[in-house]
Amino acid sequence: MAVAALGIMGAVVAVQTDREAEVNELSRAALVGQIDAKRDELRDLQSQVAGLTNTNQSVVSANTRIQGQLDDLGGRVRRAELNTGFAAVHGPGVRITVDNRADVDVDSEIRDEDLAFLVDGLWEAGAEAIAVNDQRINVLGGIRNTNRAVHVNGRPVNAPYVVSAIGDPRTLQARLLQTSEGQEWFALVNGLGFVYSAENVDDMRLPAAPEPDLRDVIELNADPDGQTQEGSAP
Repeated sequence: MAVAALGIMGAVVAVQTDREAEVNELSRAALVGQIDAKRDELRDLQSQVAGLTNTNQSVVSANTRIQGQLDDLGGRVRRAELNTGFAAVHGPGVRITVDNRADVDVDSEIRDEDLAFLVDGLWEAGAEAIAVNDQRINVLGGIRNTNRAVHVNGRPVNAPYVVSAIGDPRTLQARLLQTSEGQEWFALVNGLGFVYSAENVDDMRLPAAPEPDLRDVIELNADPDGQTQEGSAP
C-alpha cells in the first residue's frame, strides 16, 4: 500500500510539474508578447516625438523668419516716418527767432510768404527737420495767411515765430546766407526791420507733424469704395 501511495504521489507531482512547466511557458510567451507590443508602442511614440520635434523646429524657423520680416518692416516704417515728418525727432541744429518791430504797421508785418523764404532757405542749406512754433513742417503741411494771422499746418501761430531746424550747426547758418531763398529772407529782414536772432543748439526736439485726413487719395490696390482689389497691379 505504501509503495502504491508513493507511486500515486509521484504521478501527481509529475503531472503538476508538467502543468507548471506549461504555465511557465505560456507566461513567458505572454510576457515576450507584451514586451514586443510595448516595444512597438515605444517606437510609435518615438516616431511621434520625432515628428513633433520637426514640426516645432519648422514653427520656430518660420517664427524667426516672420519676426525678421516684421522687424525689417518696422524699420522701414520708422525711416519713412522720419523722412516724411510723421515722427518726433531730436538732434543738433539752429533755433531762429523772428518778430515784428515794435512800431510795425499792417503792411510790414511778417507774413506767410516771408516765413516760407526762411523755411525753404533752411531746407536748401541742409536742414533735415523744421518746425515753426512747434508745428512740424512737411510736404502735407504748409504756412498760410488767413487775414492777418499766420497758420502752420492749419493752426494759428503768433509772433514771435521760433523756427527750429535740425542740421549741422557748424554750417547751417552760413549756408542759409548762400541760398537764393536765404538772401530773399535777409533782404526782407533788413528792408522791413524784422527782429531776428539765431543760436546754435546742441540738441533740440521737434514734434511729429499732424496726420491730415485724406479724403481724395485712394490706395492703388483699392476700388473707389475702399475695398481692396485682388490681383491688381501697380
